[in-house]
Amino acid sequence: MRYTARIQQAKETFAAKTDGLSESEKTALVASQSAAPLPSRWLLHVPTTCPACENPAFISGRDKSGDYGDIWFFPRYFGCRNCDLTLTGPELDLAGMRAHSLRTEEEVDDDWEPDFD
Repeated sequence: MRYTARIQQAKETFAAKTDGLSESEKTALVASQSAAPLPSRWLLHVPTTCPACENPAFISGRDKSGDYGDIWFFPRYFGCRNCDLTLTGPELDLAGMRAHSLRTEEEVDDDWEPDFD
């Protein structure tokens, strides 16, 4: 299982990076490294949690307009600066990073009905 081995390696990398740091130093390191996504060819970045170190990270990918004004996000690349984990292709599915609507619950209008006139 390549995916499992990559997750384990990333956990070990994060442990090595933070070994000997106090909690406040570790918190500061994570905050500074989590501030920006890793460079990728995909311009859209969505915040997420790293499946290895459980710190803030980003998925990058593309968007597409859907029916009824939805905007869909299609992940193509994941990168975490804290543990150096990167994922692409089927590894994104294994990590639970799948296409989803970017519409939030607050944007849903329960009274909306299509105008068929």
